[in-house]
Amino acid sequence: MMRRTQWLRPGLATITAAALATAVGCSRFKDQLLEPQQPGVIGPDQLGSPTAADALRKGALGRLRTATVGGSGNNSEVWTLTGLFADEWKSGDTFTERVAADQRLMQDNNASANGMFTAEHRLRGAALDAISALRQYLPEPAANIGQMYWVMGLAEMQLSEAFCNGIPFSITVDGVPTYDQPRTTAEGFALAQSHLDSALALLTATDTFTVSVKNAALITKARTLVNLGRFSDAAALVTGIPTSYQYLQTFSLTVADNPMWSFNNSQKRWVMGDSADATGTIKNALPFASAKDPRVPANTTASTGRAFDTSTPFVAQGLWARSDAVPIVSGIDARLIEAEAKLNANDVAGMMTILNALRASSQKIGSFTVPVMPALATPANVTAATTLFFREKAFWTFGRGQRMGDLRRLVRQYKRAQADVFPTGNFFKGGTYGTDVNFPIPTSERPNPQYKGCLDRNA
Repeated sequence: MMRRTQWLRPGLATITAAALATAVGCSRFKDQLLEPQQPGVIGPDQLGSPTAADALRKGALGRLRTATVGGSGNNSEVWTLTGLFADEWKSGDTFTERVAADQRLMQDNNASANGMFTAEHRLRGAALDAISALRQYLPEPAANIGQMYWVMGLAEMQLSEAFCNGIPFSITVDGVPTYDQPRTTAEGFALAQSHLDSALALLTATDTFTVSVKNAALITKARTLVNLGRFSDAAALVTGIPTSYQYLQTFSLTVADNPMWSFNNSQKRWVMGDSADATGTIKNALPFASAKDPRVPANTTASTGRAFDTSTPFVAQGLWARSDAVPIVSGIDARLIEAEAKLNANDVAGMMTILNALRASSQKIGSFTVPVMPALATPANVTAATTLFFREKAFWTFGRGQRMGDLRRLVRQYKRAQADVFPTGNFFKGGTYGTDVNFPIPTSERPNPQYKGCLDRNA
């Protein structure tokens, strides 16, 4: 698909402050950035300059928000939509596209899925434009270019986790599209790895900002390796990352609300997922709303009345407030990668040591403090240990875009039947849950002459 990139074209008179404001605060560490002489405005004389190059980087960081935790619009709910497809959220909405995602009956013209697909590709294009401009006009610090390669790799990994086999990863250079042929899921992860390797090659300095971005790239690359079944290689990448590390996506009243708070607590379009609803028990769904797990608290005060559709009982989350930051990646993720490597080496005791160490100390998820929790008993066998691991991971990573990919991996890597993994049975808004395990490539890709749709819909 031909993508609109973020290049500053000749004849563009200004870039407004509003266009740049979305790039604020992707990390908890402050960037030391060049400031234009007229704040908020880049004049024609500054196009093709260090200032413009860094503006492109900031613009890509703004798109990073949309392509991860999301925004408040219909086409920017990437993590929440994948969580809806899995079991983290239920649709209290009237939008048929969101209900279809919840029910796992997806058409290739689903507007919400198209918005998610487009957001990821726009992020790739914005990062690629920024890399080109930074190399030409602002090559130092190299960590800024490395950050953009990390952004590209993250987008490609997320596309491969969410969509079916057959994603084209097209690019646009100087307004000219280079259409890509469909790639398998494994090839998508390999492409992400190549860009993450480029990031790591540039992230060699020891200042706080560089180390933060390097840790983010290492965790993201480790996740691509986990998706490819290379568990020990993934664990080796993240051993030096502190558990307390977080790369935060921030929010503020002047820029954007935290979308989990916005869609759930404010708009009541999302409802916290649970293992039962009006139809009875939902097979395979985790009881996020009713488990009273301190990592995923329900807001009992706000959980009253009905959702946006006026019929679904409303349950509010209590993990994030309106402007609370959300980790894109974290040291907790690193420990979970190590624990899964132990599981796949049949070292259940080693896995339990890592999981119980996380529970034995107070942890941070954004600004939310998870209290110390009691230790878990060691499961009797590897099958039970696998179930326990993915339950623990689901509560540690709730709402952060990992659950759908993990359910796919339970089918693809752990050879569990789809009917034993994804929510199954009667759907609370009528009919039954579908059999989709991924999103189809949307019809917006059809201008690509190599478009073939999904090569298959397998996990």
